[in-house]
Amino acid sequence: MKKSLIALAALAAVGAASAQSSVTLYGLIDVGYGSHETATRDGSGKIKSSGVMDGANAGNRIGFRGTEDLGGGLKANFVIEQGLNITNASLFAQRAGATGHQVDGFSAAGSATQVSGAAGAFTTGTNRQSYVGLETANMGSVRIGYQYAVLYELSSLSGYAVGSEGVPGADKAHLHSQGAVGGTRANMIQYISPAFSGFTASVQYGAGTGRESVESTTAGANGLTADKVRRMGLMLKYANGPISAAAAYTNMRLQSQNTVAGLQAPAGAATSIFNVTGAAGTAAQTGLSRTATLFQLGGSYDFGVAKLAGTYNSGTNGGAATAAAASAGVTALKSDYKGYQIGVTVPFGAIVPFVAYGRATTDSNNAAGTGATATTAATKRTEDYKQMQVGVRYSLSKRTTAYAMYGRTTNDAAALAGSTSYYKDSKTVVGVAHSF
Repeated sequence: MKKSLIALAALAAVGAASAQSSVTLYGLIDVGYGSHETATRDGSGKIKSSGVMDGANAGNRIGFRGTEDLGGGLKANFVIEQGLNITNASLFAQRAGATGHQVDGFSAAGSATQVSGAAGAFTTGTNRQSYVGLETANMGSVRIGYQYAVLYELSSLSGYAVGSEGVPGADKAHLHSQGAVGGTRANMIQYISPAFSGFTASVQYGAGTGRESVESTTAGANGLTADKVRRMGLMLKYANGPISAAAAYTNMRLQSQNTVAGLQAPAGAATSIFNVTGAAGTAAQTGLSRTATLFQLGGSYDFGVAKLAGTYNSGTNGGAATAAAASAGVTALKSDYKGYQIGVTVPFGAIVPFVAYGRATTDSNNAAGTGATATTAATKRTEDYKQMQVGVRYSLSKRTTAYAMYGRTTNDAAALAGSTSYYKDSKTVVGVAHSF
């Protein structure tokens, strides 16, 4: 009898502990059959690819999320989420990019850029997010680790972009200039407030995928002595009934300083970063100072018979490569970005057709179009994307969606007139996505 009571007490203790913490496995599998075509501006070149590929409705992933009740209303939580490349033998080793032809053996480097797209068809950066946090219902939550930036939350996760980033036609305008301010994810500390009268605020501070600040007094012959990246993001979101709206601001400051040859060693010379020998450089600069900002608006209104949604973004990116730029008479290199997209969905029960249109432009006095380099020119339009996308999604169940989509993006910048640069991009894909 005594042993039975002890056993029951042990089982009760285990049950109580289990009730206070949990870990959930989740993910998404999206596979489709697509046909993708990219052509040069002057019509002299064309690339076509077709077949079974990672789908276009959402990025493939697998993840773990957990929570533990610490008592007194305080909870600990974590998320670890990895991208997958479902239709490739690598599976966990890489994931398909949102753009580019899914052709094995090609990367975003060199001439392969023409096939894979500037962003690459695949990436080995499979970490989608991984962080740990604390939260209370009254005080909100604090998270630390590799997380989605507020610019990504607004542009892609808030429902203001009704199209798919996996198909041309909805892969540029709402994302335009995000790379200049550090991209969609970063190491950071984030605070998310509780909802108050429909309002929620997010504050983020951090860097990129590395450290915020590195300094060394043993940099070697041409190594790095200082490398600082600081990024701050703010977002205010409002949701009430059929209305949803958000505004976000991101600021990133970059400063790098080298002792002799700058960010890269002179052509043909090996680099030495913190006394670690690297590959040969291709250019000579003594440093870089750059500031980039991005302001975003987004919103949607559900009329019942249709839902209208859209985003607007405006950003700048500028600075100077200290020595080489100065010798070229350049004191300020700058790129200005504008982008907007609008879309509408019209549900018929489980069938939801949609259409989206967008435009994005870059005006730059930098011949490279972004960042700070030693080359400059009169301000001109280096990018002028026009895009459209149509499609239909059919909810087979709460977790399974079948879809068909077509999209087209062109770059009509005057600087590309008659150019052999690739940018007429179109894709058709039919697929099925299942979440678990």
